[in-house]
Amino acid sequence: MKNFKKFAMLLVAVMAVGVTMTSCSNEDETIPVVNNVRATETLSSIISADKTLYSNVTYQLSGKTYVTNGATLTIQPGTRIEGLYNSENTMASALIITRGCKIMAQGTADKPIVFTAQNGQKGGWGGLVILGKAVVNQGTECAIEGIDASTAPAGVDIHFGGTNDNDNSGVLSYVRVEYAGASIAADNELNAFTFGGVGRGTRLDHCQAFHGADDAFEFFGGCVNGKYLVSTATDDDGLDFDWGYTGTIQYALVTIEPTMKYSKDPNGIECDNDKLGSTKTPFTHPVLSNLTIKGTTKGQVAQVGESGTALKSCADFRRNCEFTLINSVVYGFPRGILRETKNSNYVLENNVICAASNGQVAGINFSADKATNDTFTPSASNVGLTDYSLIKLNNPWGNYKTKALIPLDNPAKTGAYSLTGIEAVNYKGAFNPRLKTVWTAQAWVR
Repeated sequence: MKNFKKFAMLLVAVMAVGVTMTSCSNEDETIPVVNNVRATETLSSIISADKTLYSNVTYQLSGKTYVTNGATLTIQPGTRIEGLYNSENTMASALIITRGCKIMAQGTADKPIVFTAQNGQKGGWGGLVILGKAVVNQGTECAIEGIDASTAPAGVDIHFGGTNDNDNSGVLSYVRVEYAGASIAADNELNAFTFGGVGRGTRLDHCQAFHGADDAFEFFGGCVNGKYLVSTATDDDGLDFDWGYTGTIQYALVTIEPTMKYSKDPNGIECDNDKLGSTKTPFTHPVLSNLTIKGTTKGQVAQVGESGTALKSCADFRRNCEFTLINSVVYGFPRGILRETKNSNYVLENNVICAASNGQVAGINFSADKATNDTFTPSASNVGLTDYSLIKLNNPWGNYKTKALIPLDNPAKTGAYSLTGIEAVNYKGAFNPRLKTVWTAQAWVR
């Protein structure tokens, strides 16, 4: 009897193993990990059918990978994608989601999706490019910066723009892009995140650009809205808007690390209607609320460009753009907020600005309008300070993953400018002083 019971138990165990093995044969299941070592897969240059990337596989980009033919690329939480270095700049690796396709990159706070350079070096690969069908003031067949059309595979459309502002290119949530920004030529670079004509149907939130060689987030037209964006020590601008972008960004952090060398000239924000400052419509008009832009104590770093040490501006609005900047805290750049645009359609309300000049704190430091030479007099709701301690942050130079940048007192702790389409708040900057923790303390932020 005992032997029969043992035999029966053994039979059940064998059957269970068989069921498990059968279930793993399903192509939708994840690839097994052997001895805690991830499998490696090199992505093809063209993905023309729906594909899923699994969290227990490391995927590599040996060049540019284009998602085409209306395909959807789905990426599991915790997945790692590595861009390989190529000394030939035009062949820099990148992931490009072409017009009419989708990326469904839905990570979590604890399991972000990470795009990085295999060599761990700034500019070690290209970056992530999303192309959509929303309105761009340069037309409906625009070429994206940083991609040499001659290198694209035959039949792959790398243009962007259209007439559908509700266009949906998918989801980017809890995604980190590291060490991106390879350059194919002077003034022709890829960014960590590049958006060309991306519509408001696309979801963009909880994304970090970490140590990139060009801009962190650059928007060429379109109207995608973003929340909880982080730019950490990128060589150029934290947020860059061009070609008729008209979306909303709320809760964003831009930081500069003082001991680093930067190959470009970092701004917190750079905004143009286009390179020529034309009157093409729609005018570039980002709506920005609850930003914290943190420079350095003297507005300087170890090196900028070929020589020099000075950063540029907390925010530079120029070349005939429009803009809205409200409820934000910006400090630690040589210049505060520059209005270098002849366009008078702007809103600048309820901000705290503290700029540095020649190593000394210099207050609000607004510029005159270069186009008309008119004096730029901001609303009295903006507070210009002459000492960083007056911002009343917990520690203006502290680690952004801690409570350092939370306001302890006014002028940043209370007060807000309300605007349709903006989540109502009663504080300035990216961090709510009434919460016990900050949103940058989570694992998706490096």
